[in-house]
Amino acid sequence: MTARAIAGLAALNLAFLGPGMAALWAMRGFRSWSEVVRLAGLAYLLGLAGFGVVWTELLVAGIPFGSVAIVVSLAGIAAAGLVAGRARRMAVPRGWPSSASPATVLVTAAGVALAALLLEAYFRSARLQSLQAYDGWAFWVPKGKAIYLFGGLDEQVFTTTPGPSYPPLVPILDAASFHAMGSADPITLHLQYWFLVVGAVAAIAGCLHRHVAPWLLWPPLVLVLCVPRFGQRLLEPQADMLVDVLFVVGALLLVLWLRDGRGWRLAAAAVLLGGAALTKREGVFFAVCALGVALGVGGRRWTWRPVAVAAVVVAALAIPWRLWYRHLGIAGEAQAGTGLHGSMGRALDSLRLSADVLFDASLWSVVPLVVLVALGVSFAVGDRTLAVSAGALLAVLFLGGAWVTLSIPGLPVTENEALNPIVRYTGAIVLLGACLLPLLLASAWRGERGAAP
Repeated sequence: MTARAIAGLAALNLAFLGPGMAALWAMRGFRSWSEVVRLAGLAYLLGLAGFGVVWTELLVAGIPFGSVAIVVSLAGIAAAGLVAGRARRMAVPRGWPSSASPATVLVTAAGVALAALLLEAYFRSARLQSLQAYDGWAFWVPKGKAIYLFGGLDEQVFTTTPGPSYPPLVPILDAASFHAMGSADPITLHLQYWFLVVGAVAAIAGCLHRHVAPWLLWPPLVLVLCVPRFGQRLLEPQADMLVDVLFVVGALLLVLWLRDGRGWRLAAAAVLLGGAALTKREGVFFAVCALGVALGVGGRRWTWRPVAVAAVVVAALAIPWRLWYRHLGIAGEAQAGTGLHGSMGRALDSLRLSADVLFDASLWSVVPLVVLVALGVSFAVGDRTLAVSAGALLAVLFLGGAWVTLSIPGLPVTENEALNPIVRYTGAIVLLGACLLPLLLASAWRGERGAAP
């Protein structure tokens, strides 16, 4: 049964690759098969996010969820991408051109091997990991079981469990995993999040491959896989890692769009940020931050209209779920009584707490400190547009964490995760900083001086 469950999960995640690849081809086309391989991780995330977004809208509309419906929806998304790509006359892949030097190939192989070694260790850890995280067994997995067993958004389960206004993308993913495994197995379910981590590493490496030398790309990626906090919580069946991955890859695409103005990056970012908005409540704030920075910088360097269109798309994807829970009388994300509470002392304490968590080496190792140094060096001798946009996004996210503690009077100023979510929130900042680090280092190394926006 376990082997069958693992095979089913592998088949499900391979199936996510098809719609994502079709959508990516419709956005940009592929000139060679090497591009297809390089962007397979991004295609996987697009397929997963697109599947979750589509099924959120379908469940809100009352469409039953089941094995046949899963297959039909994936095939439908893929077909829509192929039709759109053909209508746009996108390039089809031909040949396998490669101009990489032997040194580049060697460094890339070493980086891939180190990452694979760590991922293999995570696989063995997740293989028989029990369901221990409170949020996982209290409401994320029960909601997934409800969709799996009842074929829809069961009102009793979704209104009586904790976090009733939390978006349903994670329960949808869990329910699809249960169908793929053949049963509601909460142990093997952890491997679904291992596939997500593998896809995230491949997506980040693929997005940065053309912009960063391998010797600058792979050390930060391997380092972030070794971060203590991620090692402890990476594979828990909760929304934290999924929302972080979708947001970070979407934000990375926006930063790359600021560099070259290629529209397909903005389209892919809109899908990923829309998925993040339907994964967890913080996803809406993350999307607003990323699109706001892109609008502020890209509006002057390129144009504000594509960013505005992307923002409208993300908002439109998030609205149906909010209409559903509002219809049931469930309070929204802003808790009752939130706002600016407390004295200046509490504001300073909130900022101090966010800083203490961000630079806590027992959680994040040296990643935040290295990113901070790289931002300064990149601004001084590298691409100032990149440094300003990356620094602005990280700073806004940091202030957002302090605002959470300040604005909710019931939250104590503490790192205790049972009382304050600041540690889980900070994971997005650290992961984004680690993914921007190769770009910052490459900019400083090449001395790409750019005008500050």
